[in-house]
Amino acid sequence: NGGICMKDFFSIKGVFSVRNLTMMALLAALDVVLARYTTIHLTPQFTLVSFEYIPSAIVAGLFGPWAGIVFGLVSDTVGYFSNPVGPYLPVWAISAMVGNVIQSVFLYQGKFDWWRILIARLLVMLVVTMGLNFIWQSIYFGAAAAAYYNSARIISNIIQLPIQVVLIRAFGQLALRIVTRMNASRQSV
Repeated sequence: NGGICMKDFFSIKGVFSVRNLTMMALLAALDVVLARYTTIHLTPQFTLVSFEYIPSAIVAGLFGPWAGIVFGLVSDTVGYFSNPVGPYLPVWAISAMVGNVIQSVFLYQGKFDWWRILIARLLVMLVVTMGLNFIWQSIYFGAAAAAYYNSARIISNIIQLPIQVVLIRAFGQLALRIVTRMNASRQSV
């Protein structure tokens, strides 16, 4: 039927199996590497381009909201301490967790369709990037700095959106095929 049963969506059953935790740990490591080596910062507080959204979208799509919440907290915290840029602000982990829950709503159960990815990324852009991140920057750096960064972020996000959709779809479908093969080989044993 294609819909998500809310009971299944919020179920924690099977989410944190050893196999799933291993895959999430590998994706968290990839997230940290992408954050460190592919991120372009305009200033220490403002990321212009990054590819660390790919592992987050995959975790949200394959494992659901609880995994996305844990993944957001862990990858954001580990990512910061492995490569500190600017002051540590724990509220950024809240943004990562909320973004992963939003992506779970649209991508959970491996639904990496174009329109689902587009809507998920637009909502992450509006709620997290333009909303929560603007609030955090206003609190820590002042409203004028937050307004400046937000205006630059709008342009950056609009330019990156088509690239994000294509990359999430390609890598999401690849991850889904890998997990499907792993499940098939495990059942044949």
